[in-house]
Amino acid sequence: MESDPSACLLGALAMGTTTARRTTTVLAVLVGLFASLLLSVAATAPADAASAARTFEVRGQVLTPGKLPRLRLKWFTRDWTYLGEKRVSGDIYTLSLAPGTYHLQFVDQRPSYDVTKYAPADVTVTIRNRSVQKDVRMRPGAAITGTVRTGGVVGKGARVVAANTYEQSYETKANDKGQFAIGGLPTGKYSVFTYDRRGTYVDKSTYVGRLKQGRAKNVGIRLRKKGGSLLVDLFRGDGSRATGKFAVTAVSKKTGQWWTATARGGKVTFRGLYPGRYTLVAPGNGDWLARTGPIAGANVRPGRADLASRFTWTKRGASVTGRVVDAADQGFGLAGAQVLLFSKSGQQLGSVVANRTGGFRFGGQLSTQSGLTVVALPQADRGGYMSTRNNYCIFTRAERRGIAVRTGQASNLGPVALPRSTVSPPQSETCLPA
Repeated sequence: MESDPSACLLGALAMGTTTARRTTTVLAVLVGLFASLLLSVAATAPADAASAARTFEVRGQVLTPGKLPRLRLKWFTRDWTYLGEKRVSGDIYTLSLAPGTYHLQFVDQRPSYDVTKYAPADVTVTIRNRSVQKDVRMRPGAAITGTVRTGGVVGKGARVVAANTYEQSYETKANDKGQFAIGGLPTGKYSVFTYDRRGTYVDKSTYVGRLKQGRAKNVGIRLRKKGGSLLVDLFRGDGSRATGKFAVTAVSKKTGQWWTATARGGKVTFRGLYPGRYTLVAPGNGDWLARTGPIAGANVRPGRADLASRFTWTKRGASVTGRVVDAADQGFGLAGAQVLLFSKSGQQLGSVVANRTGGFRFGGQLSTQSGLTVVALPQADRGGYMSTRNNYCIFTRAERRGIAVRTGQASNLGPVALPRSTVSPPQSETCLPA
């Protein structure tokens, strides 16, 4: 007998689309780490990143066995980190990418209940300093159909999620008669997770087994157990409450089923949970790194509310600190300097403005890595002028390369000396009286 793949499905948590989830990160929402770029990368990135910015075209034909539906193209890095998406117009696609290896995924945009929908098609392309052609063939997907009953009556509006062992998930809603259909499924082994719209009844996942291309299976789903609710207090490792608004996911240790809710004010409430103990999948918060771990004290009971549970982030991220100073007067800090942090590959990781003494700090979700670069320069809208001890002077830029950071530790760069310009612009001076 084939085993239920539910235990392999953590990587598919909280998916509301047909996008493949092949990374090992199990977060419900991708969390942005830092502010967006304020200056153009070409002007501020390290030289190796600037050279890598050259792009080449990937193009190809989309081949289908029948009528071409509306498609959406999504592209990912080699390790399936999401990069972007666009609509495909007609049967020809084009995309500009820098040299490297990428996964391209083509997704049929017809409704999830359309059992004639094509399965997502994935292709891998490698770009080496020239344009490439890569055609893609769409194939009919498999389908799961059925009826949901909750507590003995039809499950109107129940949420139904089909998840496979490749960490992909697809979902739909049951109609007023409790009927549902999920089309466009890739070949694979599936379990169906079902959620009562009212959050009253629950049950274990329904194992469907292996689905083949173009085939459909019909299942009957019965939710027979009363669900419970769970309030979780969220704390960081230093004892402070979590801040902000973000999504977290509770995963049943008994069934592998998951529930996603929004945390606010350092706490989160889940409703309609299967009885038992739970694991929480949480993004990073402040300087504390993302964590998947047990919810302390959680033990959900049918029809009851558990109000005494706690989850704690345990690992602090790395940080980089320093002070931007006038190279001609290293005792004077340059307030308002723009400071940028880049990874070894040239990706911008952060952007901050130096404080009134020239100090700066990068923290958040930094993990152990080496080859980082810090770039300091005047803000773009000030014409290069910054206030010194006695004057306003035009400054250029400074870089510190080869920086290494370690999770849980602070790396202090000390002074980052910003040179004054030696060339006066037209109708101006390098330094002006304060």
